[in-house]
Amino acid sequence: MFAYADPVRMLGVAAEVARTEFAVVDLETTGFSPARGDRIVEIGVVRMRGTGEVLREWTTLLDPGRSVGASHVHRITAADVVGAPRFGQIAGELAGLLAGAVVVAHNASFEQRFLEAEFVAAGLAPPTLPALCTMRLAKASGLPLADHKLGTCCAHFGLTFPDAHAALADARVTARLLPLLLAGLGTRSLGLPVPPARAPESLSAPVLKPRRGFAPAR
Repeated sequence: MFAYADPVRMLGVAAEVARTEFAVVDLETTGFSPARGDRIVEIGVVRMRGTGEVLREWTTLLDPGRSVGASHVHRITAADVVGAPRFGQIAGELAGLLAGAVVVAHNASFEQRFLEAEFVAAGLAPPTLPALCTMRLAKASGLPLADHKLGTCCAHFGLTFPDAHAALADARVTARLLPLLLAGLGTRSLGLPVPPARAPESLSAPVLKPRRGFAPAR
């Protein structure tokens, strides 16, 4: 699903960072393994330009069709997801949000596994998307970090991180982190192994259910 862009070597389709749109994604899930039946319970997306300008925010809780899992981590309860859409109901709109952009996530292989599993479970082919992983960028940058967790990377750059494990909050702070990491690597252009995906021909408008206190700003 994710075809990772190269921030150093210009391989594939050249994309100037300042003129490229990015879709920063974060997920909250019931656990760590979709292969063992874990599901997504919340999605947050921040659509932005490479300059850091935010174009759109989008988020919703999801009904996972099972227990919500580790509420002590993501603070989502069974009551919170009552009336929330299932993934299949928002899949088309999500694909539209990711179309035309480079998808970004911190530890992106985690998001990739869950999104692939959810698209397949909904009877849909996962889209093929150019992607960047901010964890990989942090490792490539050689920054003096104890580890490359999102909170550690944010602390290094002085980014506030008060609402960890809320999908939109994590997507917002990752969106702020991305330009800093690319600038640190001196990356002005990316080599995309695949071009950005096209939007689906028809997009539904499902009723979303954002987490309380995390309605999108735009």
